[in-house]
Amino acid sequence: MPTGFPARIRSASPSSQAGVAILATVGLLGLLIILLVIGFTSDLLRRNYKDRQTSAALAQAKEALIGYAANYRDTHPGQVFGYLPCPDMDGAGFGGEGGAEGSCGAKDVTAIGRLPWKTLGLPPLRDGDEECLWYAVSGNFKNNPQTNLMNWDTNGLIEVMAPDGVNFVAGGSGATAVPTVRAAAAIFAAGAILPGQDRSLATTNPPTTCGGNYNPANYLDTDAASGINNATATSAAANALSRYIAATNSDLTPATNDLFNDKLLVVTPNDIFAGRVEKRSDFFAALTDPPPVNGMLWQVASCVAQYGQTNAGGANDRRLPWAAPFATSNYGIAGNYDDGTGQYSGRLPYSINNSVPATNNTVFGSGILLSSGVCAALATPEFWQNWKEHVFYAVAEAYSPANTNIASQSNPCLAKECLTVDGVAGFAGVVIFAGLKQGGQSRNNDANPAYTSVDKGNPSNYLEGVNLTAIQQNVPSMSSPRSFSKAAGNDTLMCIAYDATVDPTCTRTQTAPPPNSCPGNGTSLAGYASGTTNNCLVGTKGVLPACQTLVNNISTNNCSCKKGAKDFVSPQCLRSLAGPKCQNAYASLTSCS
Repeated sequence: MPTGFPARIRSASPSSQAGVAILATVGLLGLLIILLVIGFTSDLLRRNYKDRQTSAALAQAKEALIGYAANYRDTHPGQVFGYLPCPDMDGAGFGGEGGAEGSCGAKDVTAIGRLPWKTLGLPPLRDGDEECLWYAVSGNFKNNPQTNLMNWDTNGLIEVMAPDGVNFVAGGSGATAVPTVRAAAAIFAAGAILPGQDRSLATTNPPTTCGGNYNPANYLDTDAASGINNATATSAAANALSRYIAATNSDLTPATNDLFNDKLLVVTPNDIFAGRVEKRSDFFAALTDPPPVNGMLWQVASCVAQYGQTNAGGANDRRLPWAAPFATSNYGIAGNYDDGTGQYSGRLPYSINNSVPATNNTVFGSGILLSSGVCAALATPEFWQNWKEHVFYAVAEAYSPANTNIASQSNPCLAKECLTVDGVAGFAGVVIFAGLKQGGQSRNNDANPAYTSVDKGNPSNYLEGVNLTAIQQNVPSMSSPRSFSKAAGNDTLMCIAYDATVDPTCTRTQTAPPPNSCPGNGTSLAGYASGTTNNCLVGTKGVLPACQTLVNNISTNNCSCKKGAKDFVSPQCLRSLAGPKCQNAYASLTSCS
């Protein structure tokens, strides 16, 4: 060994070299672990951020759709609540991209496309992968073409399976299908592009804001385990079910052939009605309230009453039409609500072809109750069309088409059965609106999504207490007259009085009139106003006999609205109720005492 060098620096021992190598390796591994942890954490944070963005977009879209349905009547006067917009299917809807189609497919056929964000007053909502949302609307909740029964008992046509392909997210309980909880709409977040999809810009009406095209197959995916393809699951048949799936993301499943990253959120009928519409202060009023609201029940009662005022037998012939049977083959078809000879209790009739020949009615010759005379000027047809299964009707034997001697009877109730309401006897008819279904009631709980459910033909699924008992009695008896009540269950009831006028209080009878009939007569007369239209007008200047009777009653009783009543049927107010004089007359009638 050369001299002159300290022994301590000549060369490291083998054990020292090994130690250094181990330390270097450990350090390198530690660095790799730190980088992996940072990368994993970053990926996790990025995924969580994208998931939050997707969830927020879906939730915002759902809220806007519910609001659209709950406010539909406000934006579409004369219509009912509950309808949802069509999707944007090709960029050719109103307003271009983001605008709902004016019409989407055939009646009761579910439609799918992009969320109509512009129609909903939204920005172009995007999921975590920056894709705009997609949307399917149940065929019986879309606003054009409209279904025949849009109400709180309407079932959606959309089912959504859980990731296991067996249980339900919407449309069932566990693995059991339940029609009453099917969805009215489904909102899709398409996620990142997957192999086989083409999201290049459409050449026709290109969606330049959202990008891509309008082909669902380029956005929505197939779940390999269940075989459900969200892109093609939308049924093209009327009243048929569309079954989508909210499957597990493909990157979270071991299946190599499972390419799926759709995320779904549903809008249920309950979200629309129980969650929003039924909380509106004007919702039940539009269905049940008397003047000044003039709700549906008041209007249909007015139509029945007018029938009794226009028979060929003259002023004393106050016969009312027959009822329609409870059961029919399809509850959505208006023409199926046909009056039946001898049908004293049932549903409100639409067709009155059996009643008109029996009474030779001079106004309702068309054979349609809700399209003649005063009825044609009211908003009844649209509301009754959608709620017709909920409206029941009974006619007293004394005021039925079968009583051919009525014109010569000073009090028909002395010869034949008249109806009783809350102990007050002597009513010619009653109309009843059935409220929300109660525990144990089922109105459309079968697998068939069309309006053919046998549940609808059973009045026990609609009415309660004495109203249910009385409506099922179709053999009149003077010794045991049918007895109804305004306080049975959650039913709303109005009466047709002996003089063929509507009595919302059910207190004004021929045999036992109330001490002061001013409020009832004033309210009844005011009910002939529809905006600025006075439905007391007959021809060019005549006065409807029922209106004149009410004016006479008010004058005889020296009511506070006596002058208002005379002004209401004056030539000026018969032509239009727009002027101050006529508006003051109307106001006095609504506060008559």
